Amino acid sequence: MKSLGKLESVSPDLLAMPGASHFCIEHFADYQSTPTSILLQVILLHNGGEIYTLISDQEFPPGVQVNTPGDLSSAARKMAAEPICLTRPLELETVSIPKPWGQEIWYSGIEQRGVSTVKGVPLPWLLSVFGNYLGCTGSPMLLKILDPFPEPNLGDLYFEMHEKKIEVYVVTQVNPEAWPTGTGKIRYGFNQDVINEFDSLDKFRDSYQLAVTEYRFTRNEIDAGLKSLKKTVGLVAGETLKPAEYVELLEQIDPELKIREEQLRQRMYRYTGMLDLSVGDVVTVAPMVPHSLQHGVRVIEFQTPHYERYILSFGQEVLTQDHWDTDSALAGARTEVSTPEPPVKIAPDRDLIADFDAFKVTRLRLEPGESAETQQENYTLVIGVTGEMALDDLTPVGPEQAFFQAPKETLRFTNRGDSPATVLIAEENTPPS
Repeated sequence: MKSLGKLESVSPDLLAMPGASHFCIEHFADYQSTPTSILLQVILLHNGGEIYTLISDQEFPPGVQVNTPGDLSSAARKMAAEPICLTRPLELETVSIPKPWGQEIWYSGIEQRGVSTVKGVPLPWLLSVFGNYLGCTGSPMLLKILDPFPEPNLGDLYFEMHEKKIEVYVVTQVNPEAWPTGTGKIRYGFNQDVINEFDSLDKFRDSYQLAVTEYRFTRNEIDAGLKSLKKTVGLVAGETLKPAEYVELLEQIDPELKIREEQLRQRMYRYTGMLDLSVGDVVTVAPMVPHSLQHGVRVIEFQTPHYERYILSFGQEVLTQDHWDTDSALAGARTEVSTPEPPVKIAPDRDLIADFDAFKVTRLRLEPGESAETQQENYTLVIGVTGEMALDDLTPVGPEQAFFQAPKETLRFTNRGDSPATVLIAEENTPPS
């Protein structure tokens, strides 16, 4: 095993070199609460046409020698780690982020609140060392699941807007207790019938802003009471609550105050638009469109790695900031009819469900025994929706299993099961030169 010392970067020649090498490389973890530099120890093995690696922020045990994949596995076991094969799809391990409305499940998140991993190795370490080979030297597309509580209002997400971030939702579950008909909802844009009641958009905005302000005063009063009640039962003020805990505390709030809150909330929401959602539906959320996924509707979400947002309103206390952004958001929000772009059939077995400047998402559906190939130019994120497919005949992709795939001209999918199978394939678009 060659010892290369400290490297600035990993060159294509090094990746192509047969045999094993050991080196270290500096990684700047700017996503941590206290940004810091980490010296990563790396073993790289090129063997039998496959490229393997072992990455750690700890020194490798003295005398480690690697010549074969078995040697690499032995070295990994001594460090309670696992080798990673860079030439095969990288399975993305999830991190759960609690929210007042439920939870987000991140597959490719890299920030202070949580970092996704591959075989226990932080994804940013892999991209820092092998980003050029993997086709992603910065932040990847963000893939996650939104999993709201089934309770009305408690499980409704922020009514929020983004200036730059682009989002794509694919509905995977509609809670039958929350939505007995099987049709859920998303709050999306503004109610055009209500807009038409006003002589101008400025008057509509003023009226909506007044409704939000009146609601916020009552909301703040309830949240202050809940905050005090939290302290009496030993809970931290900013701690997210389970539905049963929230309901128990809410029962101790003045009933007349709760009635006023619900009346003002419904009045405020009258200004907003609603869309029906069923399992399999796709919603694209363009910048400047306010939106709020509703309780009991679980979705897979792809989005650009922007973390900005403006909260117009929320039916609970906002724990991540001490204000709403209604005034600044409303000034730029789109008030015209907002309708998500429908999927485009591009082949009998696939739809283009989103096509933005930043990325595109294809939905592939195969019957039992069928196979299909897709062409890519850049890295992709693949996630299973229903059934199970084999990716390149080696990697099984089941529901909510997700993989990072380095640039590869052709991907082959095969449905080896006895029921239809669906996967989503997101590819980052090449920026114009």
